[in-house]
Amino acid sequence: MEKPDITIVGGGLAGLSTGIALAESGIDTAIVESRGKAKADIFGFLLWPPGTRSLRWLGVLPEALREGAELDSLAWFLTERTDTRIQVDLAELGAGTFLGIRPSRLESVLRDAALRAGVRILDSVDEWSLRRERATWTVRLRRGEDTTELRTPLLIGADGSGSRLRGELGLPSSRWQPRGQAIVTGVGGPLPARESRQALSATGSGGCVSLGDKASWLYSVEPEADAAADPERALRRYAELDGLDEEYAAAFDQVERAVVVRPWTVTVPRWATDGAVLMGDAAHGMLPHLGLGGSLTLEDVPLLREVAEEAVRTGDFCAARLSAFQRRRQARTAYAQRISNQWARVLCSTTPGARTARDLAMRRMARNVELASRFYRELASPSVPSLGTRMRMMML
Repeated sequence: MEKPDITIVGGGLAGLSTGIALAESGIDTAIVESRGKAKADIFGFLLWPPGTRSLRWLGVLPEALREGAELDSLAWFLTERTDTRIQVDLAELGAGTFLGIRPSRLESVLRDAALRAGVRILDSVDEWSLRRERATWTVRLRRGEDTTELRTPLLIGADGSGSRLRGELGLPSSRWQPRGQAIVTGVGGPLPARESRQALSATGSGGCVSLGDKASWLYSVEPEADAAADPERALRRYAELDGLDEEYAAAFDQVERAVVVRPWTVTVPRWATDGAVLMGDAAHGMLPHLGLGGSLTLEDVPLLREVAEEAVRTGDFCAARLSAFQRRRQARTAYAQRISNQWARVLCSTTPGARTARDLAMRRMARNVELASRFYRELASPSVPSLGTRMRMMML
C-alpha cells in the first residue's frame, strides 16, 4: 500500500502540471491516469500569457517553445469584406508569450518534468474504486493483473470536463452547448506565419493556429447538419475564403483527419468537499471558441499548490479550507466561460439581426484597433478585464 500526501486523478495537462508544482514543494504526489499514452491530436492548444507564465514558473516553457510556436499575431476578418480586418501584433501588445502547441507534445514535456520531480505516475489504469474512512481516502487500482491501493488524505480532481471523480464525490454540475452548432477540428500542415487567424462567414467561422514548424490546428464552427454531412469539406471551406492565400490553404491539404465535436461549458457550483478539490476542466470546463481553456487550467496551478501546501502543513483537509481555491479563482473562470459562451452564440445564430450586429461590431472594432488591443491585453492578464473595457466592447 502506498501513502502519498496527495493523489491526483487525471494525468493530462491539469494533472501533470499540478503534480510538478506539488512535488517541487516536497509534497509526495501520485497521479492516476487511465491512458497508457497520449491520445492522437485532433486539436491544438492556444495558450495565453497567464498559461505560459505558469509553464515558465514550472520551469518547462523553454522546452514547450521548442515543441510548439511562439505566436506573433492574432488576426480576424470578415470574409465578405476585405476591408474589415483586425490584426494585433503580440509583441507590441506586451502581454507576454502566446503559444501554439500540440497537446501530445505539451503532455510529453510535462510528463518528463513530473518524473524528474519524483511524481509517481500510475497510468494504464483499467479500473479504480474509491472509499473514505477516518478522513482518509483509499483508491484501489487495477492495472492489468496487478492491484494497487493508495491511502491519501487529499484527492485532486483533474480528470476533465466529464470528470468521473466529480460524480463519485457527489459534486453536482450542469452543461450548456450552443444549439445546433458543432466544431470540425483537425491537425494540418505548417502555416507560413506564426499566428492565430480566424475568418467570420455568413454561417459560422473558421481558422488556423500555428503549432510549430510542422503542424497547425485547423477548425471551423458550423451548423451541426453541415458539419456532420461532410466534415472535411466544412474544414476546407475556410481555406478557400478571401484572406487565406495559397500558402495558408496548403496547410488544409495535409489534414490528418477531420473530426466533428460538440463541446460544452461545465458549471460546477461547488469545487470542494472534505478531502477533495476539483481543478481545470473538471471545475470550470469551457467552450474552445476563444482558446482560453488550457490557459485557465494552467492558471489554476500556482494557487492550487498554495492551498494544498497549507492543507498538508496543517493536516486540515476540510471543505472550508479547500474552498479557498474556488473563492480566489471563480471570478476569472466565470468571466472566461461567459465570454466564450457569448461568442459561440453569435457565430452561427439564426436570430434575425444577430449576424448584422456581429458584423457591425467587427467593422467598428477594425476602426478602433487600440480598443481591441486593450481588450486582448487585459484578457491576457490573470484578472478580469476592466469594466470600462467590457462596456466599450459591448457597445461596439
